[in-house]
Amino acid sequence: MLRSLSQDRHSGVSRLLRAGVLALLLAATPMAARAQATHSGAAATTTLRIWYGSDDPTEQAWAQRVAAQFAAAHPAIKVQFSFYSLDDMNDKTQLALNAANPPDLIYSPPRGPGLPSYVRAGRLLDLSADASRLGWAAQLRPGLLSSYNDLLDANGTAAGAGHIYAVPYLLAADAVLYNEDIFDKLHLQVPRTQAQFAALLPLLKQAGYIPLGLGNQDAWTGDAWYLALLNAQVGPAALRPALHLAPSFSFTKPPFQQAAATLQSWVQAGYFTPQFGGMDPQDAVEDFFDNGHTAMQLVSSTEASQILSSWRDDDSKAKHIGVFAFPAARSGQAPVMVQDGYSGWAVPRAAHNPTAAASFISAMLSTATMQVLLAQGLVPAHELTASTAPAAAPFQQDWLQALATATPGVYVDAAPIPNFLATMEAQIQQLLAGKESPASMASALQQTYATRGRNAPFTDTDGEF
Repeated sequence: MLRSLSQDRHSGVSRLLRAGVLALLLAATPMAARAQATHSGAAATTTLRIWYGSDDPTEQAWAQRVAAQFAAAHPAIKVQFSFYSLDDMNDKTQLALNAANPPDLIYSPPRGPGLPSYVRAGRLLDLSADASRLGWAAQLRPGLLSSYNDLLDANGTAAGAGHIYAVPYLLAADAVLYNEDIFDKLHLQVPRTQAQFAALLPLLKQAGYIPLGLGNQDAWTGDAWYLALLNAQVGPAALRPALHLAPSFSFTKPPFQQAAATLQSWVQAGYFTPQFGGMDPQDAVEDFFDNGHTAMQLVSSTEASQILSSWRDDDSKAKHIGVFAFPAARSGQAPVMVQDGYSGWAVPRAAHNPTAAASFISAMLSTATMQVLLAQGLVPAHELTASTAPAAAPFQQDWLQALATATPGVYVDAAPIPNFLATMEAQIQQLLAGKESPASMASALQQTYATRGRNAPFTDTDGEF
């Protein structure tokens, strides 16, 4: 669920209204960015064009802030920063790459549509030399830069060739957000096993609460629940071979169907938000704070900026919140946290100023940028220590603590197969809607995996050239 994972939300407005507001922002952003850059770099000799893709309106302000920090520190570089929704970003980027007139730097998701299709088309620069010269790997969590790029570089094969095409600066780490007031009122404890977690659900429902918050219109949140259950049940080590396209790996084994069956049974028991299929993830987060009746919600750390904003809102009905990693299947085991780098900075092969783009990426990995991200409640992809990671809120401290103690989980939907993510998300949507059985879902996933996407049931979601 990397939720390429659109992680964008805004307070209490409809999707249509948000789209209208975003359209105005898109119209205004390039002009505002150019004005900022001109002011900060009157002697500029190089123009750095940046396209930034996100569905999170709260992200625009702080993304522009880090761009402005770079411009202030590099007066010879004029920064033109443009912010786009993910759909607009993908459309514009593919057109620009095809026309050999792209920006100098893009910020795009690591799932299709996005970076994988650009790598497959050979449209991105290999940044390996810059990464080595500027020490990028050492500024990120251990092993993150190589593992993040291995999947982009694999191109439908078992392993990548060691190239670096993109650099994340945010971590996508899934955890359970919970309302502490509800737990206190019902004298509940944070669950340590899946059995304890499942036992809470009927108690919460009987007490009149929504046990599990969910908005699955964009499909990635249902996928996140499936991955959490799967990682806890079989362990990340059993899932990792899928990322290397191991021939013996199979989605039809009993644990995969059991995770799907558990998820479907929770829907049938009415544990999720009513009508979750028509609610987008952003609105689901807002609903958590607006109604004060949702007990738990699986969220990504990429949503933490919206969570922080909603928590601080005077009208919030969920003032005491916490975060915990998804509990393990058995007692004594560490919980799991499915995690990976989020969207990545990449330089198109036809960029006019790749050297300036590499300098910008280095700035995004700096301590100054990390502090900006932490202040937004986010979890940077940087290597964190207690002294360099002051939390903006108690729930963020919970997140950082859970990240330090949980077993890192695997986004098995990141297997380097065209349309595999699209197939998994669509199959889980069907499963939650009662239109797919666990067995048929497992069969569809296995068919897509075994044929390397050639016989995928869903082929119109991942962007291709």
